[in-house]
Amino acid sequence: MHYDLDFKIKVIAYYRQGHTGLATSEKFKVDSKLVQKWVKQYQSGGIDAIKPKTSKAKYSSEFKHHVITTMLKEGLSQSEVALTFNISSPALISHWHKA
Repeated sequence: MHYDLDFKIKVIAYYRQGHTGLATSEKFKVDSKLVQKWVKQYQSGGIDAIKPKTSKAKYSSEFKHHVITTMLKEGLSQSEVALTFNISSPALISHWHKA
């Protein structure tokens, strides 16, 4: 399911008012992992990081190589690298790494 920007902002604002991730997820009826993901994305990249993607992102082979190299050199998780480079899905990084 896709959520619009206004909804994500409401969820993040509620969480940032001091509510727990669980309380936030229950109030808005979304998975607590999504709450944490949106909060981290927002903290990392602001509004642009939580905006729904209008089209499927295309990444160059150089960019993919840079992402994988950074992940390995710095010992980052796929989720951390996804946040750093504003990649919507950590699973993409796993796919690139296997390739």
